[in-house]
Amino acid sequence: MRHSVSAIVIHFGKLSFTEHLVRQLAGLETVSEIIVVDNAADIPCTADLFPGATAGPGTEESAGAHIRILRLPENRGYGYACNRGAAAARGDFLFILNNDLDMRSDPLPSLLHAMHADAKAGAAGPALAFPDGRFQLSFGEQPSLRSELRERKRQKQSREGSGALLDARARAAASPLEPEWITGACMLIRRTAWEAVSGFDEAYFFYFEDVDICTRLRRREWKILYRPEAAVVHYGGGSDPLGNPRIVVAYRREQLRYYARYNSRLSFFLLQRYLLWKFTRMEKRASIDAAVAEEVRRLVRSFPAADERRSLRMKEKS
Repeated sequence: MRHSVSAIVIHFGKLSFTEHLVRQLAGLETVSEIIVVDNAADIPCTADLFPGATAGPGTEESAGAHIRILRLPENRGYGYACNRGAAAARGDFLFILNNDLDMRSDPLPSLLHAMHADAKAGAAGPALAFPDGRFQLSFGEQPSLRSELRERKRQKQSREGSGALLDARARAAASPLEPEWITGACMLIRRTAWEAVSGFDEAYFFYFEDVDICTRLRRREWKILYRPEAAVVHYGGGSDPLGNPRIVVAYRREQLRYYARYNSRLSFFLLQRYLLWKFTRMEKRASIDAAVAEEVRRLVRSFPAADERRSLRMKEKS
């Protein structure tokens, strides 16, 4: 059984990564078309990089092109960019991709086989590895304070090279799984599943948008698959988002949004208490700028949880 696959590559930085990945995708028989979404990058991706590619403003592009480039006028987030690419795509499956990937072998035959074997499989992800071959975290459990603290420890161990929690996850990742979420860095989604949940929720700018779409898929009884026989190298995935002051507030905003929508009121309250304690403690230890710590605390105190819950109910009714 053959179905068409639209590869959607999000370009924001490092043009060399985008160029390399698109050329790899163009050589795969499993890929029907490639759509590069230039998310208002400082160094744009242009059609002259790829002979035969077409490019133009907005999302109206020439029909029939194997490679198309959509340049967005502003960066409105990762999910927004993915949604624009999906709207222009024609495939039965959408292959959502960061640009910093290296496909040393084609992961799609294994992912497509798994999807064809189960009509309720909504999304599937491959195993990810760092360029040196080390295991990379790419799936996880439903976010809660307990599961996220474990995940933070795994990420710290990943940056350090090893650790008990990381090693246990790597052993589990050697077998096919049905995790609760897979990373949006490399995700194959069935078109009908995508349409059932209306794609990514654009309220998320960056972070948690992949966890959110997997949660909504599961609530509609679609399955999330992880297949280790499909392997992709990911150059990212090793940095600590909390180590960059510029994105600390954005990360916490999306975390609060997710908890308000999907976790209990008690869980959201405990997250608030934890964040207020954490950022006060970080400020006292001088491990974060005082202005950033205060901005996070203001966000935590004022976050409109009730509005987020209403927003989710309205989306689920539509």
